[in-house]
Amino acid sequence: MNMLELRPNLLYVDDDQRQLTAFKAAFRREYEVATAQSATEGLMILRSQPIDIILTDQRMPERSGIDFLQSIATEFPDLIKILVTGYTDFQDAIDAINKGKVYCFLTKPWDEQELKVIIKNAYEICLTRKLLKDKNELLEKTNRELERFVYSASHDLRSPLMSIKGIINYAKMQGDYASQGYLPMIEESIDRLDVFVGNIAHYYQNAKHEIESGNLELEKLIPEVWGSFNYLKGKEKIQFTYQIDQKAAFKSDEFRVRVILNNLIHNAIKYQKKSETNPYVSVHVKVTPEVATFSVEDGGIGIDPEHIEKIFNMFYRATAQQSGSGLGLYIAKEAVEKIGGGIEVDSAPGKGTTFHFKVPNES
Repeated sequence: MNMLELRPNLLYVDDDQRQLTAFKAAFRREYEVATAQSATEGLMILRSQPIDIILTDQRMPERSGIDFLQSIATEFPDLIKILVTGYTDFQDAIDAINKGKVYCFLTKPWDEQELKVIIKNAYEICLTRKLLKDKNELLEKTNRELERFVYSASHDLRSPLMSIKGIINYAKMQGDYASQGYLPMIEESIDRLDVFVGNIAHYYQNAKHEIESGNLELEKLIPEVWGSFNYLKGKEKIQFTYQIDQKAAFKSDEFRVRVILNNLIHNAIKYQKKSETNPYVSVHVKVTPEVATFSVEDGGIGIDPEHIEKIFNMFYRATAQQSGSGLGLYIAKEAVEKIGGGIEVDSAPGKGTTFHFKVPNES
């Protein structure tokens, strides 16, 4: 739905109950209308429910409309304010603009059609302000993450490289590379570096690429993701199963769905219990015309409760069993949210982990 098609929330403050009744009768079909007979009652409403636009009478017994609007300016800076008065006082108009920071100054009796146009224009300004605020918050979040990313990425890129260099130098001193087991150590460092570089690419693509919805062939996609991890040690011992309950075609952003599954399945392989005799990874998908629900389950080492709330944070590592990049789950969550979905986790130490995520079906 277009944001301009949403119903604005209006509050009209006036000590004359007849005016409030007439206003609500005229505007309740197109707007969510709240009314108050005093500034005190109006403030209570502002603090208890969302209000986009406030209209207030100037001449009220308790306090003037200008004084009321001036008093709430700091607490509700994004509120669009309209002053209504039955008196044509030029000084009131000046004070309303300078002190109350009003959007518009109207005289009674107001014209219904004119006021609807004014409210529509005011709401467009309100939406523009909200959009700008959201953009600024996103920019601040991106800048904070970029600072952390640069610092952590430089460290995590250098660490396996330094390990490789150290192993090679030590192997040169020993003379016999293969018998000392140095090649597997080098291979492990290279694998860590490869995963981290891949995560960097996914992070960038998820942040920058536009959403492109298309029909997804899950029977093909899921085995492809599983097959992409043939390089991981121990993967050949893991029993992999998947089940798809599909009642409708599934349309979504394939790149992001693939990234989500890639990171969750990768984790499920990495964090198996070393002592487990029957390790497994299981993927279940249920597709309806409205939503696709995925679960990725493993019987691995699990996650301590103290880490659950933090595992989707950038560069957070919940276990020391293997040195992950700390980016995988963060990227998975960002990708899910990018396509309008959500992700949750159920886990217990020693009993395994199940990630659940839902995304809208755009078909």
